[in-house]
This record gives sequence, C-alpha cells and structure tokens, in this order.
Amino acid sequence: MSKAKDARIYVRIAEDIRNRILQGDLPAGAMLPSESTLASTYGVARGTVRQAVAELERSGLVASEAGRGRRVKSEDSTASRAATTQYESIAETLRGRIENGELVPGQQLPGEAATAEEFGVSKGTARQALQLLAGERLITAVHGKGWFVGGPEHARTRADAVAAEFRQDISAGKLAVGSVLPGENALAQERGVGRITIRRAFALLEAEGVIEKRPGMGRVVKSRAEGDT
Repeated sequence: MSKAKDARIYVRIAEDIRNRILQGDLPAGAMLPSESTLASTYGVARGTVRQAVAELERSGLVASEAGRGRRVKSEDSTASRAATTQYESIAETLRGRIENGELVPGQQLPGEAATAEEFGVSKGTARQALQLLAGERLITAVHGKGWFVGGPEHARTRADAVAAEFRQDISAGKLAVGSVLPGENALAQERGVGRITIRRAFALLEAEGVIEKRPGMGRVVKSRAEGDT
C-alpha cells in the first residue's frame, strides 16, 4: 500500500470517529475503543489507527490517559465542560423528580431517545445521565424492559400494572370465573393504553393460569386471582 493511500485511510478513519463523537455515539467522558479494537473494526493495521487517533488528539477531541487509554473530550475544553454539565444537569433534574415523588419506585422512565428529545441533547448524553443515576442506585436498567426508578425488585412496566388491575377485579369478583373479557381494542381505550400493553398483560395472566384464550370466544377468566397489594 502506498503512503499516500495509507494517509487517505487514516484521515477517513479519523473523520468517522470524529462524526461519532459529535453525534453522541462516543460522548464526552467515554473511553475510546482500544487501537486493536479499532484496527479490527476498520480492517486496517494498528499503525494506521494510531495515526487516526493522533489526528483526533491534535484536534482536541480525545486525550491520552496513562494506563487507561484515550478519553473523549470535545472540540475544546470549554465545550467539554459544557457537555459534562449537560448530562449532570439532566441527572439532577431527574433526581429531583424522584426525590419529590413525581417519579415513584417501580415507575418506568422514558427511554434514551425520549429523554434526549425532552432535554434537546444526543442519545449519548441522555445515556450518560441515566447511567449516572444508576451508579447512585436511584434507577436501574432491566434487560428487555428499560429504565426503572429504584432497584430491579421495583421494576414494573405498564403491562404489569394493567395485569395487576385485572387480578384485583377478578379477586374482588368484578370479573367472575367464566366471564369473557372485552377485546383488546375496547380494553386499550378503557385503560388508556396501547393494544400491545393489553396483549402483554394478557400474556402475563395466561402464564399464571388466571385467564385462557378459547376459540370463538376470546379470553375467558379461568380462575380466581390473588389481588395485588
């Protein structure tokens, strides 16, 4: 490979990483992947990656830390401090909502995209704010479900809450054994949720043997349920 061609490659790699940093995929404060990882990602030699990273260092986007690697900064030190303040400010706002009871244990938080949209930041910045609160044990991430206030034992999705409401109605006799439940559309409108939430709640109750799906009838109350407290 000619030196000229090799130069073009490292410049393109540096530009790609720079775009990832500016878009928030590699937020301020995050560690840059190792040279070997980047070399594997871009299919080049480590020397080429080293040149690309050196270009980023000269631009002030990353900084070397002895024994750790390279950490993402920003365009300049002022912007770096602003980025840090940004995610810390979001965390502080969410922390305040938890402390004043606006967000209660077990409540599901908006996802990274929704949080980013609310605060006008990148998803990477929103993720940093959520991770900061998780480090303080104020929220937790539950695989396949999202972020919740409190620990994993509190995690409760909207479908969990709807299923609990059905259990209470069945336990109290409002929905008798053998009665046919309304359809998903009607229940979604009645409970103020989406059809997918009703479907997930039904799946939980079916797994517990509380209701069952019967051909030509729909979902029928199969047995009494213990009411949720």
